[in-house]
Amino acid sequence: MADEVLELADDGRNDWIEQQGEGDQKLYRLNGEHVQRSRLRFDARRWLLSKALPKIYGDKIALAGDEANPVQVVHQIERVIVRPSNSDG
Repeated sequence: MADEVLELADDGRNDWIEQQGEGDQKLYRLNGEHVQRSRLRFDARRWLLSKALPKIYGDKIALAGDEANPVQVVHQIERVIVRPSNSDG
């Protein structure tokens, strides 16, 4: 499927339609329907790959701060001693 994504991205056939202009002049017009369909096929396969193999093709999310103030993990442990109340007095 990853190979299909690359093929779709690289394939430019039928992106342009040749039209006859005045006299012997050839004009080329963008085939928007074909370009959009290729984009849809590309996006669908890319999405499927990201769900089927997320470690390889999924979105990479990184948590980081700036250089002067990096993100830090802080654990605080608080110990509370609870003394039972004396009901006699």
